[in-house]
Amino acid sequence: MENENERNMIMQTICEATQSADSRVRGAAYECISQITFQYYDKLQPYMQTLFQLTFNTIKNDEESVALQAIEFWSTLCDEEMELIDEAAECAERGIPVESGRECVRYVAAALEHLVPLLTETLTKQDEDADVDEDTWNLSMAGATCLSLVANTVEDLVVPVIMPFVQSNIQSDNWRLREAAIMAFSSVLEGPSMEIIGPYVNQSIPVLLNALSDPHVLVKDTTAWAIGRICELHVRAIPEETFPQLVNVLMSKLLSETPRVSSQASFALHNLAAAFAGDEAAAASGTNALSAYMPALLQTLLQVTDRKDADESNLRVAAFEAVSVLIQNSAPDCKPLLLQLLPVIIGRLSQSFSLPVLTNEDREQKEGLQGLLCGLIQVLQTKNATCHEEAFSATSAIADQMEADFEKYLLALQPFLMMGLQNFEAYHVCTIAVGLVGDIARSVEARIQPFCDEIMSALMQSLQNQSLHRSVKPPVLSCFGDIAMAIGAAFEPYLQVSLMMLLQASQTRAPDDDEELIEYVNSLREGILEAYTGIIQGLKDGDRVEVLVPYVDAIMTFLEVLSVDETRDYEVLGKACGLVGDFASTMGGRIRDQMSRPFVAKLLREGHESGDETIIDTCTWANGVVAQILQQP
Repeated sequence: MENENERNMIMQTICEATQSADSRVRGAAYECISQITFQYYDKLQPYMQTLFQLTFNTIKNDEESVALQAIEFWSTLCDEEMELIDEAAECAERGIPVESGRECVRYVAAALEHLVPLLTETLTKQDEDADVDEDTWNLSMAGATCLSLVANTVEDLVVPVIMPFVQSNIQSDNWRLREAAIMAFSSVLEGPSMEIIGPYVNQSIPVLLNALSDPHVLVKDTTAWAIGRICELHVRAIPEETFPQLVNVLMSKLLSETPRVSSQASFALHNLAAAFAGDEAAAASGTNALSAYMPALLQTLLQVTDRKDADESNLRVAAFEAVSVLIQNSAPDCKPLLLQLLPVIIGRLSQSFSLPVLTNEDREQKEGLQGLLCGLIQVLQTKNATCHEEAFSATSAIADQMEADFEKYLLALQPFLMMGLQNFEAYHVCTIAVGLVGDIARSVEARIQPFCDEIMSALMQSLQNQSLHRSVKPPVLSCFGDIAMAIGAAFEPYLQVSLMMLLQASQTRAPDDDEELIEYVNSLREGILEAYTGIIQGLKDGDRVEVLVPYVDAIMTFLEVLSVDETRDYEVLGKACGLVGDFASTMGGRIRDQMSRPFVAKLLREGHESGDETIIDTCTWANGVVAQILQQP
C-alpha cells in the first residue's frame, strides 16, 4: 500500500469486486475496504469519490448482506476520524504538532448532507419480526449504529441535518416513519452539545411520553429507549413540570407492556435515578424529587421481577438494576422505606434456593437471580449502616445452605466482610461479621485459606483495639477455632500469635460480687475453649500436632484455673471437659504426666455430677481417652 501504483491496482481490483455478480464477493470486497479504511486512512483521499458512489449505491439498491458491509465502511470511517480528532485535540492541549499522516480529513462531515438522508432511509426498513434477544443484525440496526457514530464524529453539525427528518415524521400516520424518526433522534443524542440539542430534547418530552402509548410495539420500544438515553445524557433538559408525568408513565409501562418495552422503561428509570447521584441538595434538605415516588417505584419494579416472562429481553436484570440505582441515590427521608425493603429482598433470596434446577438454563437463571439479589443486599447495607446486621445474617444463611458452592462469592464478599470486621464503632455489626467468618469457614472449609491473612489480621486488630466493646472478644477468639478447623495445617503461621491472644484473655478474672463481669468472663472463657478445641482438631487433621508441644503447659494451666473456679457456668464446664478429651486424644502419651494431675479427674468428676446429659456424655468419652493414656507404660 505504500507503493502508489500497486495501491492503485489493489484499490481498482477491490472496487471492481464490489460489482461482482456474486453477492458473497461483493460483501467480501466491502469488508476489504473497511479494513483498508482502518489501517490506511491516510491513503484514502484519491479513492473517496469512488467509494462514496459505490457505497451509496450499494446501501440503496443491493441485497441486505452486502448493504450491511457498505454501511460498515462509514462506521469504520467514523471510528477512525473520532480517534484522529481526539489525537489532534490532545496535541493542541500539549502544544505540539499532529504527527504526519495522522491528520483528520473530515470525510464524514463533507458527506453529511448526503449521508444522513441515506441512513434515515435505512431506518425505515425495520424488521418487525426480528427477535432482539438473539444476535439479530439488520439494515435499520446498522443504520442507527452508524448514525450514532456520525453524531459523535461531527457533533453539532449533525443536528440541523437530522432534525427536519425527525420533526416531519415523529407523528406520521406510518408507524415505520414514526419509529425511524424516534430512532434517529435517540441516535444523535450523544455527540452534539447541550446548547444545540438541549432545546429539541426539551420540546420532545411530551411527544415521546405520548408515543409510549403508540399502537405499534416497535414504536413504544424505541420511545422508551429514547427516553432512557435522554435521562442518561440530557436529564437537565427535561422540563421540570413534566417530571411527575415522566415517572408515572414509565412506571405504568412496567407491568402492562411486552418484556421489550418494560425492559426499556426499566432502563429509563435506571438512568433517571442515576441522575440524582451526588445530589448535595438532597443531603442538605433530606429529600429529592424521587422520594415521593420511591414506594410505588420499588414495589412495581419488584413485581416486574416476578413476571412469568421476566427472563425475556433482559427484563428481570433491568428491573433489579433500576431498584439498585434507586436505592443508591435515594434521599435520607427514604431510609425507613429501605429498612422495610431489606427483609423482602432477604426473603426472596431464601426462596430462590428452593427453585428447581432441571437444565443448565435453569441453573444459570437461578444463579443469576441470586447474584442480583445479593447485589441488592450489598447496596442496601452500603446505604444504611443499620442494615449491615441483617445483610451479614442473610449471607450467613446463604453460606449455610450453599456450603462449598459459596466459594464463588468469597472474592466479591471480602471487601464488605472486612468493612464489617473493622467496624469497631458499630460493635453489633462487628460481632455478626465475626460470626459470618465462622459460618463461611464451616461451609467452604479449606477454600477460605486464600483470604485468611486479611481476616486474621482484622481479628487481631479487633482484640487489640481498646475502644472495642468487650462483647465482641469472645466470638473473635472462638473464630480462631473455626478458621483452624477449616484450614488445618495451614493455620500454623497464625498459631503463635493466636495462642498468645488466648493466653492473655485467659488471665481475665471477675470479682465474686460482680455478676455482670462474671457473666462476661464465662462467655470469654467459652470463646477461649472453643478456640483451643478448634485449633487442636485442625492441627490434628493437618498432621501437625507436634507444634502444640510448647503450649501444653499453658493450656493445662488454664484448665486447672477452671477446675477450681466456683463462678464458672455449665457451658464453660462442658467445653472444658470436651477440651480435656480432645487434647488427650490429639497429644496422646506426650501429655501423660499432665493428664495424671488431680485437677483433671476433679474437672471430669464435676462434669459427671452436673446432671446435664450432654456434659455427662462428653465426660464419659473424655474419661475413656484419659484412661487410655494413663494406662500406657
